[in-house]
Amino acid sequence: MSIVTYLQAAIGIPLFYFLVLPKILAVLPKKAQFLAKCIIVLLATLIMSVAGCFISIACALVNKRYIINYVVSRFFGILAAGPCGVTYKVVGEEKLENYPAIVVCNHQSSMDMMVLGRVFPKHCVVMAKKELLYFPFLGVFMKLSNAIFIDRKNHKKAIESTTQAVADMKKHNSGIWIFPEGTRSRLDKADLLAFKKGAFHLAIQAQLPILPIISEGYSHIYDSSKRSFPGGELEIRVLDPIPTTGLTADDVNDLMEKTRDLMLKHLKEMDRSSSTVTSPAATVGKTTATAPQDEASVKKRRTLKD
Repeated sequence: MSIVTYLQAAIGIPLFYFLVLPKILAVLPKKAQFLAKCIIVLLATLIMSVAGCFISIACALVNKRYIINYVVSRFFGILAAGPCGVTYKVVGEEKLENYPAIVVCNHQSSMDMMVLGRVFPKHCVVMAKKELLYFPFLGVFMKLSNAIFIDRKNHKKAIESTTQAVADMKKHNSGIWIFPEGTRSRLDKADLLAFKKGAFHLAIQAQLPILPIISEGYSHIYDSSKRSFPGGELEIRVLDPIPTTGLTADDVNDLMEKTRDLMLKHLKEMDRSSSTVTSPAATVGKTTATAPQDEASVKKRRTLKD
């Protein structure tokens, strides 16, 4: 192949992928569109995992391992969101520079990768279940990018992992991204599961602030129960850091509930299924918290997703 052919491919493929493909997908029948976009996200995940391995090695060679997740997540966000017609409205993005911190975010479905693809901070690693380590390519990439794997079946090993995480955060001035619900909620309304205590124990142990991030419910963009994936705008809010200086293990529950209440308030403000839209300023001082959703009751209302 000639140089001209290579140049044509280098220009033509991105133009087709980001300009032509979205228009084709937009006019497909609903179920065909859903399937096609899910395949695109799956392929983007595979490409991200493979490319992430090489990016990880390159960053490690120049002593930049703690920007690996930032670079790869943005790469995934571009690959997946563009063709699928997903755009973002990020409020408080400047607060992502508040580091080091324990980042907590609500966990709705596997499509939360779209959220990570847009707002994953620099100098941050992921805390994930140990099982992900054995996923082809993805596990290798996560290992190279300093991901912290938690063995949820072995409490002793989980404690050892978090203790090492605290030491690494202080050494590298980095943060950790955690989904405090512990599992995908898949709720059919603006709500949160009960939070696990791990993130808040970690924050107090390290005396680092909690940095809450809340993504609106995105069933208007992606709803696997209805085989619907039309795309659209996704609002994400980065909230003010919650300090932990001076707190002790006795304050874990209060810190956890304070964080959950704040995140739930913003989640309800962004709820598109509500008959009225509430601005953040209009709810200052008001309590909108509800009782945490336990996983047993949630399972009764869950539909098969992802």
